Amino acid sequence: MTGLKERKLALAADLIWSLEEMRAKEAGKRFLMNVAQFLPVYSPALQQIYGSYSTHFTKSAVVILPSTEDFTNTYSHIPEFSIKNTSILIHPSDYGIHANVRMKNATSLSMPLSKAFKLIRTQLRGPFLPVIQRGDLRDYNQLEPCLHLNAFVPARADNLPRFVRMDISRTMEERIQELQYTAHLLGL
Repeated sequence: MTGLKERKLALAADLIWSLEEMRAKEAGKRFLMNVAQFLPVYSPALQQIYGSYSTHFTKSAVVILPSTEDFTNTYSHIPEFSIKNTSILIHPSDYGIHANVRMKNATSLSMPLSKAFKLIRTQLRGPFLPVIQRGDLRDYNQLEPCLHLNAFVPARADNLPRFVRMDISRTMEERIQELQYTAHLLGL
């Protein structure tokens, strides 16, 4: 069992995100505030997905605080290998949120979020369950921020009972539906 001091250090490492390298700090803060309610955060050190959390900002960092009131949206024992790195970036645009998706021919295509997610689900032949983690908030170009999306793959979390994986998937799919419905309002 991990000691309290080690847990605190792990929590700090995963849930305090530096903004030092970002050029578009203020735009990044606004963008994260707009989409945080829809995208769960993953902590590799604690192997947890936080569906409910608040974001706080210091001069040079974002602090993610998991909700202590809604513990039903915290999922534990999520192995790191069940979180798949993707090349998908979402960013604000004049027309809402857009996603940059790598195509099979290695080109990158920017498209509205709902269209991109539909394409991704078709390619995966199943659900796309995005999560964000430390290091995913970054510059898209010099003036705009973006979020890199990772994906939770329920089949890889076979240490969890099937009903838990189904609950996580259902909850995350609901959030993604909400994000798609409001994406056109969350642009620049």
